[in-house]
Amino acid sequence: MRHHQVFVYGTLMKQEANHHYLRHAHYRGPANTAPQYHLYSLGPYPVLCLNGKQRIHGEVYRVSQRQMHQLDQLEEYPHYYQRKQIPTPYGRAWIYYHRQTPTPSKPIPSGNWRAEQGRILQRFNGCLTDGWDSRE
Repeated sequence: MRHHQVFVYGTLMKQEANHHYLRHAHYRGPANTAPQYHLYSLGPYPVLCLNGKQRIHGEVYRVSQRQMHQLDQLEEYPHYYQRKQIPTPYGRAWIYYHRQTPTPSKPIPSGNWRAEQGRILQRFNGCLTDGWDSRE
């Protein structure tokens, strides 16, 4: 069976809305890209664009050919998103991106969509408490 690796930076990450697409994938670990992208928020999800200067924070997964096909359908590849391979600490991985800056959108200067959304995982008395919005 052929496998791929994919770098995810938004709703496909652990404990996010679309992570169920990766429930049978092998989590390789956290990763940051080289500083050559822009990350924007469209509210419920982020969009990555090329030719920037940001490091993007995300996670790398090993997926089957079938899972890769499902991700392509979710991301509407090649119509909405494009993809390319990038180096990661775990080997080369696919990353989904937009060719043009989406409008309207909000830049995410940190390159970390979770931090922008106030969704950084916190520990409280030994229990993970995700989804807390620190802005409330």
